[in-house]
Amino acid sequence: MHRNIIFGPPGTGKTTHLLRIVEKELRENKVNPNKIAYLAFTNQAADEALSRAISQLNYNTKDFMNFRTLHSLAYRELHLKEDNIMNDNDYNFLSNKLQIKLSNPNQSVKTYGTSFPDDIFMQVIDGAKIRGLTTENFFNDPNTGHLPGGILKLKYIDEALIKYKRARNKYDMTDMIVDFNQKHYDLMPNFDVVIIDEAQDLSWLQWKMVERIITNAKRVYVAGDDDQAIYRWAGARPEYLMNMEGTRTILNKSYRLSKLIHAKANNLIKRVKDRVDKEWTSRDEKGEVNIYPVEQLQKMKEGQWLILARDGYRLDKLEEELKIYGYYFARGDRVSINKRVQDAVLAWEDIRKGKMLDIKRVKSFYNYIKTGTGVAKEHKAMKNVDKEKLFSFDTLTSEYGLKVSKDLPWFKALENIEDNKKTYVRMCLRRKENIRRAPRIKLSTIHGSKGGEADNVMLLTDLTRKADAEYWRKRDEERRVFYVGMTRARNTLNIVRSQSDREFTEAF
Repeated sequence: MHRNIIFGPPGTGKTTHLLRIVEKELRENKVNPNKIAYLAFTNQAADEALSRAISQLNYNTKDFMNFRTLHSLAYRELHLKEDNIMNDNDYNFLSNKLQIKLSNPNQSVKTYGTSFPDDIFMQVIDGAKIRGLTTENFFNDPNTGHLPGGILKLKYIDEALIKYKRARNKYDMTDMIVDFNQKHYDLMPNFDVVIIDEAQDLSWLQWKMVERIITNAKRVYVAGDDDQAIYRWAGARPEYLMNMEGTRTILNKSYRLSKLIHAKANNLIKRVKDRVDKEWTSRDEKGEVNIYPVEQLQKMKEGQWLILARDGYRLDKLEEELKIYGYYFARGDRVSINKRVQDAVLAWEDIRKGKMLDIKRVKSFYNYIKTGTGVAKEHKAMKNVDKEKLFSFDTLTSEYGLKVSKDLPWFKALENIEDNKKTYVRMCLRRKENIRRAPRIKLSTIHGSKGGEADNVMLLTDLTRKADAEYWRKRDEERRVFYVGMTRARNTLNIVRSQSDREFTEAF
């Protein structure tokens, strides 16, 4: 077996490089596509690689059936079905039975590839499995934190979970990896080529799975970047990548970072003691790095923006500030303007300007027209209307009870929209935010932004009490986190100082 270790600093085209390897294996080495495993840390990364491989290499989804996450591979090889996976109903049942609130750790796997439950008991139970420890040993780790009820309560919950799962043949995401690793080697999938992406984020348990997968492989490619290893707190073991033996390649040209941003980020990451040294260059463009004493929201008048914070609490505060200034933004899947209000506003403005609307869009603004204006929400004729039928303003007026003048703008016609929502939408429009498109401003924690990028990044340096304490104990961990934040920026990096005493000063 030949092992290749690929280190990909931010924006150096790691996925592109790995897909070139796939192409070479297909074209030059004549490897059957079903004998190539491309295993990513997250669903997002796996889906992106699959989509790009299909479009670039002229194959279909069935050809690349092994482009997936480690969890997905375990799920398939264990012949599991959806009913086998623990869901919210299972955890609610256990919560009621045990009289203890338990959260579902599987939800976060979809995003991060490992379990990060909010519930402290589930965190310890899941964290122990990820690290290959007993629940008691992980509980006794000084970094685990305080558990109300102590070890006895933890054991009580752990034993109840085990009994429940066994009785119903249920698995959580971590259980799948554990079970896969216990399978007989003869039953392992047999790949000629194995590619492991984002390897710095793999836990001890996932590395054990990788070791089994690559047993019979002819060539193995393990890609990642230890400088971007920001999930150590969740069990990630980047040292496995750093110490792996084999042919080493460092991708040395970033297609994302401009010169000044590259220099700023590089200056920070070189303070990390335990890392693989990498020489890599930026784009030719100079770029821009600014440091502000407070948020300079007026600086976001145009362009795409990514606002990053160390923790979610700071984003909670920022959301209110952005609304005051009339910015239209998104945080995860949630958009700042209420979806029902947005649909109603756009539908009203479209139809009064002469556009024809289907029944769904008509009903969206009918819901906000004041009672007594002639609108019959339960109008019999509207109940049975053809879904494909299109309506004009005149038709609604003559046949469907609409008695509002088309001369009225939405904020006067749709009187039932709450005043605060109405005010916010009007402010967004005055700022010329395009509410018909996805927001140009996105908010995210630094951890949630990994793999993303934007022309302009605003990086908040605020630290919570907990993060501040961690900073003084584990400086390198915080350096990696803010390094990831800095390296999301293509052209402009705006570093915003905290208004409190707790801030990551090394970013300046």
